[in-house]
Amino acid sequence: MAQKARGYKEKITDSQLINMIESGIMNSVGRFLSSSDLAHERMKSTYEYAGVAKNHLTPQGVSSIVASDTTEVIEAYLAIISELMFENNKIAKFLPYESSPSALFAAEQASDLVNYCIFKKNDGWKIFNTWVKSALLWKTAVIRWDYIEEFDHTFEEYEVITQVALDELLANDNVEIVGDLILENSLDPDESAIYRDVRIKKKIDRSRIVLEVIPPENFRIDRHATSISDSSFVAIQREMTRSEIRKQFPEMADKVGDWDRLGESYGNSIITDYSEERAVRKEVTGQEYWNEPNVSDLFETEANTEVSVTESWFKVDRDGDGVAELKYIISVGDHILHEEDVDEIPLADLCPFEIPHEFYGLSMSDMVRSSTLASTAILRGFVENTYLTNYSPKLADPNVVDFSALQNMKPKQLIATNGNPAAAVQNLPPETISSSIVPLLEFLQLHKEQATGMSKAAQGLNDTLYVSGNSEQKVAQVQSAAQKRIQNIVRRFAETGFKRCIKGVYKTMRKNMKEVSYYNIDNPAVYKSVNLETMPKEMDVEILVDVGENSNSTKLMKLQRIAQEVIPAVQNANAGMAIKPEAPLVLAFEILKAMDVDPQQFFMDYEDPQFRQQAAQAMQQSAQEEQEKKQQEQQQIQSKIALEDANVRYTHVQADNSLQDNTKQLAVALDKSSQEWSKISLDAAKEGLQLPPHPSFEELFAMAAEGVRMIGESNKAQEQQAPSPEQLLEIAKQQGLI
Repeated sequence: MAQKARGYKEKITDSQLINMIESGIMNSVGRFLSSSDLAHERMKSTYEYAGVAKNHLTPQGVSSIVASDTTEVIEAYLAIISELMFENNKIAKFLPYESSPSALFAAEQASDLVNYCIFKKNDGWKIFNTWVKSALLWKTAVIRWDYIEEFDHTFEEYEVITQVALDELLANDNVEIVGDLILENSLDPDESAIYRDVRIKKKIDRSRIVLEVIPPENFRIDRHATSISDSSFVAIQREMTRSEIRKQFPEMADKVGDWDRLGESYGNSIITDYSEERAVRKEVTGQEYWNEPNVSDLFETEANTEVSVTESWFKVDRDGDGVAELKYIISVGDHILHEEDVDEIPLADLCPFEIPHEFYGLSMSDMVRSSTLASTAILRGFVENTYLTNYSPKLADPNVVDFSALQNMKPKQLIATNGNPAAAVQNLPPETISSSIVPLLEFLQLHKEQATGMSKAAQGLNDTLYVSGNSEQKVAQVQSAAQKRIQNIVRRFAETGFKRCIKGVYKTMRKNMKEVSYYNIDNPAVYKSVNLETMPKEMDVEILVDVGENSNSTKLMKLQRIAQEVIPAVQNANAGMAIKPEAPLVLAFEILKAMDVDPQQFFMDYEDPQFRQQAAQAMQQSAQEEQEKKQQEQQQIQSKIALEDANVRYTHVQADNSLQDNTKQLAVALDKSSQEWSKISLDAAKEGLQLPPHPSFEELFAMAAEGVRMIGESNKAQEQQAPSPEQLLEIAKQQGLI
């Protein structure tokens, strides 16, 4: 026995495999009997979101009002996340492992193909919104992707068709003849034979990738798991009709002989089509889920009877080599309908608030539940106080007043009394509402905003931000700070569930779809083709989210700064030769991409060698023109300097000429002064008078210089008013000049 335990490699049989599946279901989280608390928490969230006064919200008094805190927060988060992630129908961006042109082109093709598959072939916007909303409302939400082979058939009938035309139709592998052919030979030897009453069938391939959000009550996972990838057991339980099973698994369905047991029990657990969570969802939308007799049951036939089917993923050694491989198994009852080896589990999950080392986390409704319950209690108190104020209870003496008349009072009604009613009927006034209730409601509103991050500023509803004194920049800063938590949840969604989903969709497409696939993204009228065999098996993926450094707004701001500041600064520093010829077009491409516009609709491909050559020639010509412009500017500067120098020399010449003229005038004035003085001396001698001594030239020159100086000082003191000749004369007399 010891030797067998050490060296024996066990090959798991079908019966052992069924027991493993049953054991996995029994020990999984999600099964009704083992996850009642989790199911009840999700039902609480459903009632709170719908505002239905049931379960823990059952009213204790008259009012059944429910506060809308949960609805407001979840819808606000959903609107913001949808805007940031799904608005432009582009969420996948693949990144190649190398920078070669072929790898870059393949990554771009893969991005377009996956986005087309999600948003065009599937209703991606609706599916992803449901996925995100389920996570915000019910802790953790799971999405599934799968390749489905599906074919439609169309029929065409021809009264008469030639043999050549029929051969052309039958050349297509998807076309076949239905019934017998009736051949008629043509009377004309030049014409081929003809067929009458021909009926053909065309097979149309509708195979595709399908995305499906799994209802929370159908999902099962190992209770010790922290993620889907490290779980030892993952399963989905759902209902299928016997007809669907026979169509999808015809060979295995023939071996099922106990159909009547499949809908009644599964191992030790009872399997029915009843789900308490599903019943609550029906209830809050006004539908009756559990109704006897059920109309669908009246028309249920043997083929339409539903049975419980389990799809499970876990590792098991089926070939006895001692290595457990990941298997995908579909089972019903004690029968295995399908089994195959898989590389990964095609499921991805979202969780708004993760609990470390646990698969299930907390939902947004969990975060706001305390606020919802407290606000509900306070609002009900308001309503009930108002009700009691309008319809206060009464104390009445049954020996004096008729009770039935007091209970059903009508206008102008006469109430019979037996004695004095003044003391027989008294009102019971309601309690006075506490003055602290309104501040308490305000505190609860603040508590809700702090708990969820969905503040009024984040929603643009805070009017106080826009009062005088708050600039647009300050308002943007406040709103940006308020949205940090929202962006954190968006980034968590992008880096966990969405990245896993996008990678899984690409791998599934490459594995199962045809070699050549067609898609269109920007222009609905133009389809492109891609050969999936030439696409890389593995690529990194980035989720296009309009938050953080990779957001469109941030990229656009950076690109604009490069275009307006960086490149002009390099050019002004005479380092323009360092700028690549295609730099302006690359900037234009990236700016249009950040604006979600296809740049190829406006510009040539900057990677085209012909464009690079033209761009280099244009840049060289531009540099030459810039050099010629600088030379012209230099020549203009030199001409201006020469002109100014000539003006200086001309001014000096004029000054010299003026000096010469002034010297001549001074010589003439001195000569005239000498002549006048000689005449005066002769006249004085005749009269016998004696004149003072004649001033010398130096004295006259000094007197003139002093007069000029005094006039200059007077002009400085009175700049706005020039001195009159009388003032100048008075100044000269005061100075003893005359």
